[in-house]
Parts: sequence; structure tokens; C-alpha cells
Amino acid sequence: AVIVEEFDDGRGVIPRAVQQIFRAGKKLESQGWEFSFTASFVEIYNETLRDLLYTGKPSKRPEHEIRKNNNNEVTVTNLTYKQVCSEGQVLDLIALAKQNRSTAQTLQNDRSSRSHSVFQLQIEGANAGRDVRCKSTLCLVDLAGSERMVKSQSQGERFKEMRSINSSLSNLGIVITSLANKESHVPYRNSKLTYLLQGCLGGNSKTLMFVNISPEPDSFGETLNSLRFASKVNDCVIGTASSNRK
Repeated sequence: AVIVEEFDDGRGVIPRAVQQIFRAGKKLESQGWEFSFTASFVEIYNETLRDLLYTGKPSKRPEHEIRKNNNNEVTVTNLTYKQVCSEGQVLDLIALAKQNRSTAQTLQNDRSSRSHSVFQLQIEGANAGRDVRCKSTLCLVDLAGSERMVKSQSQGERFKEMRSINSSLSNLGIVITSLANKESHVPYRNSKLTYLLQGCLGGNSKTLMFVNISPEPDSFGETLNSLRFASKVNDCVIGTASSNRK
């Protein structure tokens, strides 16, 4: 929720980041730069990709696959991509995605995320005077929290969701360990989450992770596991990103 909407002023990471990007783009116009922005929003639910910006009939919802294009970039088939030119347009997309996001009530959370969500903003810039073009992607990921069966007491569909969430988080940990150990093979394809984030984790990128913990004594076990995971991530060095310019 912090990613989308919940800070003291009700604005989360996505609105704040987008606001800063559009302000910076506007400021650079005086130096001859022109920018275009394309947004997408996808969730990974039970190892299935779902387009959070889809507005068609549920019965005609297309299937999605993760593939690599000719430039070796990870893409998602049949995904909705929206051209945006203002912060307000992005906020409208966030509202739509929030309506489509998979959530459910559990014993630990009244509105628990049952999926991981990935918001991407593709940014392309051009400066005709300098004959320079650049391209990059801002990727903001909201990971569903790991759950313990003893506390959540998930059953039926909730249990299936819990297993999928925990499995993908476990695979994320395995990938990060492989990167930290500089292993020759990194198992990105073991889960949809790590495959989709391959460019962010091991490509020409700069990656930050925020780990949320609870101060409640009853959550000691989950807090300890989260801190151990954070420590593992902190040991991972993926190199220094370079500008993608032509």
C-alpha cells in the first residue's frame, strides 16, 4: 500500500516519483529536451500475469507471457500500454489498477494483497540540438508479504495464494543469493516475478528495496525473517548502471 497511496498525506511512492519525473522533464524542456512516457501496470497472481489496466470484458481477458525482444529486453505480451503526459493521467491509471488488484481479508490483514504488482513507466527523451536520444524505465514493485500458515490460517483459495506468494518470494531470495555469490547461472525463470524483474535485478539498472517490518511482539518471527532477507539483499552488488544514450 505504501507503493500506491499510504503516506501521511495519502500519496505513496508511485505518485511522488511520477510527480518528480514530470517536473524534471518540464524543467529540461528549456535545454532542448522532449520526453514521452508510457505506463503499464501488471500483477502476478498465483504465478499468472494479469493486466491491471485492462478494461474489456472479463471473459475476453487475454493471456500474457513474458518474452524477450530483439534487444534482449523483457516484455509482456498483450499488455496494455498507455501514453501519459501528466501526473493526473498516471493517478487515473493507479485508481483503475487499484480496483483490479487482487485483495482479500485474512486474520492478519483486512485488505491483504494476494499478488505482487509491477508498475512501469517507460521514459524516452530526445534532444535534437545535441543529436542525443535516451531511454530508461522506472519500475516500482509492490511485493505481497510472506505469510505463515499458523497465523493467517489460510484455507482454500487463500491457502493457494499464500503458497504462491511464499514460493515467489523464496525464488527472489535464491536469485539475490546467486547474484551476491556471482554464480554463472542465475535462475530468473524459476518464477514469473524474478523473470519479469530480470532487467532490474541483474541488468543495467539501479535497484532499491524497502523492507517493511512490524514493531509488535507477536510479529517477531516475521520481522526477523524480513531483516534476514534485507541483510541478504544488502550483500548483493549488481554493478554501476550506465546511461542508455545514443
